[in-house]
Amino acid sequence: MSWLTLKAYLNVKKFGFLSLCAVSVFTYAQQGDLTLTVEAGGAEPGQGQALFDLFDSEESFLAQPLISLTASIDTKGQAIFVLPGLSAGTYAFSVIYDEDSDGELKTGFLGIPKEKVAVSNNARPRFGPPRYKDAVFTLSESTRMSVRLDDAQ
Repeated sequence: MSWLTLKAYLNVKKFGFLSLCAVSVFTYAQQGDLTLTVEAGGAEPGQGQALFDLFDSEESFLAQPLISLTASIDTKGQAIFVLPGLSAGTYAFSVIYDEDSDGELKTGFLGIPKEKVAVSNNARPRFGPPRYKDAVFTLSESTRMSVRLDDAQ
């Protein structure tokens, strides 16, 4: 999976995929009783938005999110995502700091993101996007997690 694939996905998301995900969130949220809260820090205070994707398998990681959410960046440079109604299981997530709020991930040479990104467990990329095995976590009780948005290089 490449950052270029993630960029292509976001371009699709920009043109209406987000509304389909909202329906998925509503349907999926009725299946469990756990809540995942994610705080993503490191953005410019009060500027832009953050794009959040939750994945439930290695095959879907950075390609087909189970849930997609968008949040504004607050005055502390954070975005907070609350996902109620999740079932116990293994998950991974990604957060993109969309500084100009255009719904697209800006990339440079070789598809490397120009905007800040974060992945669960603060997994870092190594010669490509972060690996699922570094990002996966087990949700067995309601949990609060923090990640730091950072340059992908």
